Amino acid sequence: MSSSRSSSRSSNLPSLRGLAALDALARHKRQGAAAEALGISRSALSHRIADLEAELGARLVTRSGRVSMLTDEGTALLAAMGDAIGRIEAAVAPLQRRLRQIRLSTVNTLAANWLLPRLPRFQRAHQDMEIAVLTTQRVVDLDGEDVDCAIRNGMGDWPGMEARLLFRETLVPAAAPGLALGRPSAWPVIRARARFRDWPLWWQQAGQKGEAPAGGMVVENRAQALEAALAGAGVVLTDARYLDTHLAAGRLRVLGPVIALDTGFHFVRSRAPRNPRNVEALARWLEEEGRAAPQAGWPPAASD
Repeated sequence: MSSSRSSSRSSNLPSLRGLAALDALARHKRQGAAAEALGISRSALSHRIADLEAELGARLVTRSGRVSMLTDEGTALLAAMGDAIGRIEAAVAPLQRRLRQIRLSTVNTLAANWLLPRLPRFQRAHQDMEIAVLTTQRVVDLDGEDVDCAIRNGMGDWPGMEARLLFRETLVPAAAPGLALGRPSAWPVIRARARFRDWPLWWQQAGQKGEAPAGGMVVENRAQALEAALAGAGVVLTDARYLDTHLAAGRLRVLGPVIALDTGFHFVRSRAPRNPRNVEALARWLEEEGRAAPQAGWPPAASD
């Protein structure tokens, strides 16, 4: 019985779109300004108010020249509603924002040197979407945390996740142009604790003689290693795709060959994301960006 009464009351409620159109017209006086405030056409505004009038069986708006005026019934209706429209909009706005937002997790180095310089192009093409980039060194739980997708480094074999390869990882040495360097075996190298095997691996695959340099600076992660190299502290070993903007601006120069690794950067999402259409659009765009080769400063310059 209570369910029936509730259904009956709901069916008698007028259109919220019509009420919002009436409220906008009361505030802006002119249909064009009211329609612009709502992000709709003048025709759509007129239709919404006409539908509301038909629902209520009352004339709510009258025109005086180019100015639209509320009738006594329209004024009384809005006065009785008070700030209900504003409170409803305030309640709905976070939900709408959440539905159009994509929360993407990745590591700081990739975000700063590859992802963020490209994202404005995606945003211009998808102005109805909002990208929130979250950086962390840990692997986020896409099913248990408020994150829709991630860019992860590895082989792409994460159980229960859908992974798409964006690009294979590479290693290439680079340093600031003003840094004085001798033979590679004497380079002041910069090591990241999280990637301690990179230098021996590059040294061997690049065909360098002897052992990789053992001294130099040790930092916590690759982002810090790249910053140290930009400051002239030594030679960094990083992914070729991180160097485009730095090479183009003359902040770094390449010192040796690029070697490819078996690992890669993958776009990862849960099998049931919150907003699958938006996530799929981002995934396809990132795949296209990942297929593009590094653009600036290639082929690498000869070693000193």
